[in-house]
Amino acid sequence: MFPTWRIAYVAAAIQQAPRGAVARGLASWIVTVGAPAVFLGIVVTVESRSAAGGLIIAFWVALMVGVLLVAGGLWAWRVSGIVDKETSALYNVLGVVETARLVLRPPVPQDAVALAATIDPQMLTGNGWTEREARAMVKSVRSGYPTPGLLAFQACSDGALVGGATVHPSESDPSARTLGWWIGPRHRRAGYATEAVAALVEAIHDAGFATVEIGTTESNLAVQRICDKIGAIEKDRRAQPLPNGSVVPSIWYAHRQALTTTSVEEVLP
Repeated sequence: MFPTWRIAYVAAAIQQAPRGAVARGLASWIVTVGAPAVFLGIVVTVESRSAAGGLIIAFWVALMVGVLLVAGGLWAWRVSGIVDKETSALYNVLGVVETARLVLRPPVPQDAVALAATIDPQMLTGNGWTEREARAMVKSVRSGYPTPGLLAFQACSDGALVGGATVHPSESDPSARTLGWWIGPRHRRAGYATEAVAALVEAIHDAGFATVEIGTTESNLAVQRICDKIGAIEKDRRAQPLPNGSVVPSIWYAHRQALTTTSVEEVLP
């Protein structure tokens, strides 16, 4: 049985890839699987000349159906593996990041319940998520194959999960990554967000990305204060569609990596 994540990756590949490429890929697997199957079918038919014609026809029908199922399954497995590697390269750009009070890391299945507890109506509203999206994210963690780019914030003191973040490719700049985050209701107003965001921005720069983009609504003063604290500069203001279908006035910030003395010397003649 195919894992859910593989099915999703195959569906995405079919939607995004040219139809001709999809057809050629599937056809190549049908030929690969079908050639030995046809040879087997001919041998069985020759050896079963005395069998009723209906049985031979049923055998060939079953053989062809089996070829299509096996070839389709192998093709889908291969495609999902390729998409998985490409997705990991795009999204999983950070390892474990440690701060004075937190460990910022990819979630594991055991985190599912605790991560769900960090999601409340305020978090959904602030990030423009729907309950369905939140459940899907938690389900992905429970399955052992979390949403690409997802990180969990774990407190060093007691191991509790205090929140999470997403690190995604920028839609407009390949040298940038987009950062979003949230803190659960039991751990807000303790400075965790500023601590985590500052560390993640530094880690993203260290991973080779010159710019970190942060978007927030004009009414979210908490995120705006964090952006000011870490030195992010307002880039533009525009109406932003959110995952829940609403469109809100938003502010986009950019934190750009500062050139060190060494790097300046390297770029000057």
